[in-house]
Amino acid sequence: MKKKVVFLDIDGTLRDFDGTIPESTKEAIKLARANGHEMVVCSGRSLYQIDEQIMNLGIDGVIGGAGAVVCYKGRELYHRYMTRAQKEKLFTYLDSHDVIYTVQTDKESVIPSAIKDKMMAYYKELESIGIPLSKVAGELKLDDNLVDNPKVEKLVFHRASMSLEEIGQYLGDEFSLVGLSFTPEGVDIGVAGEIGIGGITKASGIESYLKAAGVDREDSIAFGDGYNDFEMIEYVNCGVAMGNGVEKLKEIADFVTDDIDKDGIYNGFKKLGLI
Repeated sequence: MKKKVVFLDIDGTLRDFDGTIPESTKEAIKLARANGHEMVVCSGRSLYQIDEQIMNLGIDGVIGGAGAVVCYKGRELYHRYMTRAQKEKLFTYLDSHDVIYTVQTDKESVIPSAIKDKMMAYYKELESIGIPLSKVAGELKLDDNLVDNPKVEKLVFHRASMSLEEIGQYLGDEFSLVGLSFTPEGVDIGVAGEIGIGGITKASGIESYLKAAGVDREDSIAFGDGYNDFEMIEYVNCGVAMGNGVEKLKEIADFVTDDIDKDGIYNGFKKLGLI
């Protein structure tokens, strides 16, 4: 088989939300790489949130921040950040509506001190039902001058009183907006989602990666489970939705594999002839 580049989401795809990576997933990646295929993480996480547990699977490249940064074989191709005008518009809006949010920069997760107590209480609720969200966001730092922070990639918000449609209408094309696919039972996350830079998506990151790798789009494959995987699944030649993924993603995928904890990656790789 001709070499394929496989783009893999992390949460809900490579790793379950409790932090578990199935042994079958590790084996699938090992076998696929031995067959000459390239494995690329394509995640909403920033680079600092992608830990050794993931990289030690055998990862050849990284697309982080839902397309904000692309690394090809250890070389950073680009890194995009919000403009000052974008940050002023975004943070003024969220703060005026009492929304809690975590901001992803190039090296850490930050929040304004005004929402610290609400955010920590929310994290504790999630951890009480076995969701170690701190492992996803990393250690939170306080930053009361977010508009002046030159390296803001994106943010994740929770418990907004506005609908996604209302938020999207206000933000306009300057930003990308997707709903949060993470919907734990037992904790009310309210209206939640991710806000990034307009025009920057996992698909735009994949396009840049393939160009650097000298690989045609027809030799690209992607596995995902959530709302921020839509552009990725539609862009690649073969888009695969996890069985545990959101229903709307399954509708646009080329096929649906099994759940993450039922050997979804391994069975998907097997069906595609990667292993």
